[in-house]
Amino acid sequence: MSLDRFSFLTRRHIQQLHRLGGDRNAQKVLQQMEQYLHTFKEGYDTVHYLNKLGREMIGSEKQVKRTLQAKHILMRNDFFFFVGCPITWKNEVKTTDGKVTIKTDAMFTRNKQHNFVEIDNTQTMSENRVKMDRYKQLFENGAFQKQFGYFPTLHIVTVNKSRMKRFKDMCEGMPVEVYLVNDIK
Repeated sequence: MSLDRFSFLTRRHIQQLHRLGGDRNAQKVLQQMEQYLHTFKEGYDTVHYLNKLGREMIGSEKQVKRTLQAKHILMRNDFFFFVGCPITWKNEVKTTDGKVTIKTDAMFTRNKQHNFVEIDNTQTMSENRVKMDRYKQLFENGAFQKQFGYFPTLHIVTVNKSRMKRFKDMCEGMPVEVYLVNDIK
């Protein structure tokens, strides 16, 4: 079921999510599930996802294929674990204030505060600027502040320090936290 929810998980992810203890025990569990999984390598990690038999076993209609989005999804999953596996976590959430609509990569609540998540892996900075401008419009419109008394913190995970700085500059004045993917693993 976890693989259905998160699409792609590494052994480390599965180990943390299900408290499987040591690496050997996690490998043993994954080996027992082998007939229900497809795998591929991403760097040093083996990534697991459900095959047709696995989907049929749990009654899932969601077909996942390895695409360029896999790395993006894995980065989002890394951040999920980094922030402590919030039970309110939702992927791909459409948010609007009535004037501006944005699809966040994820959204969660921590300490009774809403949070947005954006993952930057291969998108161009011009595409990122358009999305950050939409967040800025949501911030400036003030609907969230009226409803909640605050604007949700925008958490951005990116791949290098120069992009990190550019995101901070684009989001100046907004509640934002920018992370490097290597710092959240």
